[in-house]
Amino acid sequence: MLSLSNVAQDSHVQYASNVRIGAEIRGEVCRHDYRLNEEIGIICRLCGFVSTEIKDVPPPFMPSSNYSSNKEQRTEEATDHKQDDDGLDTLSIPVSSRAPSSSGGGEGNVWELIPDLGKKLRVHQKRAFEFLWKNIAGSIVPAEMQPESKERGGCVISHTPGAGKTLLIISFLVSYLKLFPGSRPLVLAPKTTLYTWYKEVLKWKIPVPVYQIHGGQTFKGEVLREKVKLCPGLPRNQDVMHVLDCLEKMQMWLSQPSVLLMGYTSFLTLTREDSPYAHRKYMAQVLRHCPGLLILDEGHNPRSTKSRLRKGLMKVNTRLRILLSGTLFQNNFGEYFNTLTLARPTFVDEVLKELDPKYKKKNKGASRFSLENRARKMFIDKISTVIDSDIPKKRKEGLNILKKLTGGFIDVHDGGTSDNLPGLQCYTLMMKSTTLQQEILVKLQNQRPIYKGFPLELELLITLGAIHPWLIRTTACSSQYFKEEELEALQKFKFDLKLGSKVKFVMSLIPRCLLRREKVLIFCHNIAPINLFLEIFERFYGWRKGIEVLVLQGDIELFQRGRIMDLFEEPGGPSKVMLASITTCAEGISLTAASRVILLDSEWNPSKSKQAIARAFRPGQDKVVYVYQLLATGTLEEEKYKRTTWKEWVSSMIFSEDLVEDPSHWQAPKIEDELLREIVEEDRATLFHAIMKNEKASNMGSLQE
Repeated sequence: MLSLSNVAQDSHVQYASNVRIGAEIRGEVCRHDYRLNEEIGIICRLCGFVSTEIKDVPPPFMPSSNYSSNKEQRTEEATDHKQDDDGLDTLSIPVSSRAPSSSGGGEGNVWELIPDLGKKLRVHQKRAFEFLWKNIAGSIVPAEMQPESKERGGCVISHTPGAGKTLLIISFLVSYLKLFPGSRPLVLAPKTTLYTWYKEVLKWKIPVPVYQIHGGQTFKGEVLREKVKLCPGLPRNQDVMHVLDCLEKMQMWLSQPSVLLMGYTSFLTLTREDSPYAHRKYMAQVLRHCPGLLILDEGHNPRSTKSRLRKGLMKVNTRLRILLSGTLFQNNFGEYFNTLTLARPTFVDEVLKELDPKYKKKNKGASRFSLENRARKMFIDKISTVIDSDIPKKRKEGLNILKKLTGGFIDVHDGGTSDNLPGLQCYTLMMKSTTLQQEILVKLQNQRPIYKGFPLELELLITLGAIHPWLIRTTACSSQYFKEEELEALQKFKFDLKLGSKVKFVMSLIPRCLLRREKVLIFCHNIAPINLFLEIFERFYGWRKGIEVLVLQGDIELFQRGRIMDLFEEPGGPSKVMLASITTCAEGISLTAASRVILLDSEWNPSKSKQAIARAFRPGQDKVVYVYQLLATGTLEEEKYKRTTWKEWVSSMIFSEDLVEDPSHWQAPKIEDELLREIVEEDRATLFHAIMKNEKASNMGSLQE
C-alpha cells in the first residue's frame, strides 16, 4: 500500500501550541495566526476565529510504541544526552531498533521471507539480495546474523541503469522488516524516480506500507484538493495541510513496520537546522535520528564536497546504508571517494588504515571533518594518481589497492546476455557543419580565451549553433558575440532544415522510423532546441503537442511527467516522438516504447548519456535499440567527446578484472543499422565526417542482464 492521499485526520498541533503554524495563512480580513487552546480548540490569536473545535482535535502525535521485541535496545548510534543543539529532547524520538523479531520467520535463510518476490528476481538480483544481507546483517541465515557488529556497514549496488535495482530493494526491505520490524527504512530518491518507485510498489503489491512525503508543489497539485475536502474545519491552506500530511505519515512510519519514501529536495527542506518552528525541528529530528536503514537511490548525485545535501545525509544517524547507482564513477576520484563515504561512513577510517602507516598516531583525537579531508587526499594521491599513470604496471597496482578497499561492499553488475534483450547499437556521428554553421562556429571557437576552458555562455552558443544556426538567437548572450544585424539575418532561416546538419539528420531519420512503426526519443540538454523541433514537427508533419509529439522537461510537475510517459508507452497510441531534457529524464524512467534514441548534444559527464540510453534499453524492450550521438566536428563537442571517453575508460578499468581498451578511436568497420546505412548512402559524404561505433556498449545486452 502506498499512502499517497491519506486523510489528515490527526491535526497533531500540540507541537504548534506556541508557534505560528503557517506564515502564509490568510483570511479575507485577518491574516490568521492559529494556536491550540486546550479548552476551545485551534483558534486564531488575532481575531478569535475557531478553525477546529477541541472535541475534533485528536490526541497528541507522539507515539510511545517502539514495536520492537526489545524496547530497551537502542542502536549504538543513539545519543546519550537528553537534548541536542536545538533544545529538543532527542530521547522522546523513537530510535530505530535492530532487535530481531521473534516471529519474523526465515529460520532456514532469508529467501523463505519472500517466496513470491524471490521468484521474480533475476540471477544478478539474487546475488545482490544475498550481498545486501551479508553486508547489512552479516549473514543470510537469521541465527548467524550480527546486525549490531561494528563490521556491519553501508554498501553499494552498482548495477547498470535498468537492471532492476528498485525491485531488488523492495524485495530486500520486505524481508528485512520481517526480521527487524523496528528498523524504520528511509528511502530517498531524485524527484524524477519517485514516480517509478510509486509504480513499482503498486506493481508488486508488497505487504509493507510505504508512506510517501510529497514535495510542496506536488502536494499542491496532486493531494491538496482531496485533503481539503476530507478535512473539514482545518485551515484551507497549502502550507498547513502539507505539514499535517508530513506529520501524519511520519507518525504511521514510527508506529508500525513500514517504509518512508521521499525526494532528496524534500529531505533537505525538512531537515533544515535554522527553522524557528517546533514542528519543523521535530520533523528534522525524526529524519536524522529515526532511520535504522537509509536507502539512497541514484546516490552518486550528492557527490560534491560542498554539497548541502551530502552534508545533511552524513548527519543521518545510521551507518547502515545502501547506495544505488547505475553510474557510480562520474567525473573524478575525489567525487568517487565522496560517494563511497556517503554510502559507508566507515570508509574514511578504512582508507586511512590502508594508506596511512601512522594512522593511529596522527589521527588520534582528530575531528571527523579533518579525518575525511585527509582520507580523501590519501585516496587521490595514492590511488587516483597511480591509476592515471601511463605505465601499465603502476596502473594495475593502483587498481588492486582500490579493489582491496572497495571489493567487499560494492556489488557490480555491468550487464550480460541472460535477459535476452534484442540488442543495442551505439553510433557516434561526427557531423560536418553547413557553410552557415561553419561561419558561426568558427567565429565562436575563435572567441575562446587564452586560459583553459570555455565560458558557459560560449559553450551554450556552440552547442546550439551546432544543431541549427537560428538557435543562437534564442540566447541573451548572443549579442556579446554577434552584431544585431547578423542575428536579425538568421530569422529567415528558422525553418530551413538544410542549414543545420543535426536537424537535417533528424528529419531524414524520422520518416524512415515511421514506416517501420518505430518511436523516436530525442534528448537535448537545452530547452530551445526542444521548442524548435516542436515547431518543426507541427509545421511539416502537422503533429500536435501532447498527441503525436510529447515533451518532457524540467518545468513539468512530477505526476504530469508520469502521465506523459504513460502516453508515450501506450501500445497503439498516437505518439510518434518524445522530446526530452536529458537532465529531467535521466534516471529511473522507463521509455521502452522507443527503439531509436538521438542525443542532440554532448555532455561532460558520460553517465548522463548512459542514463539516457537506458531509458529505452532496459527490461521490457522488445526491439533492437539504436542510439545516435550527434557531434559537430572540429568544435568543443569533439573535445568533450574525447574527455568523456576517457572517463568511461577509467570507469571500466575500476570495475573490470582486466585492462580495458581505450574506446576513443573505435571506427565502425561496417554499419549494421539499415536506416543509418540508407541515410549515409543518400548523403554522399556531405553530412558525416566520421562514424564510430561503441563496440562494448553495442554488444547484445551489454548494458543489462
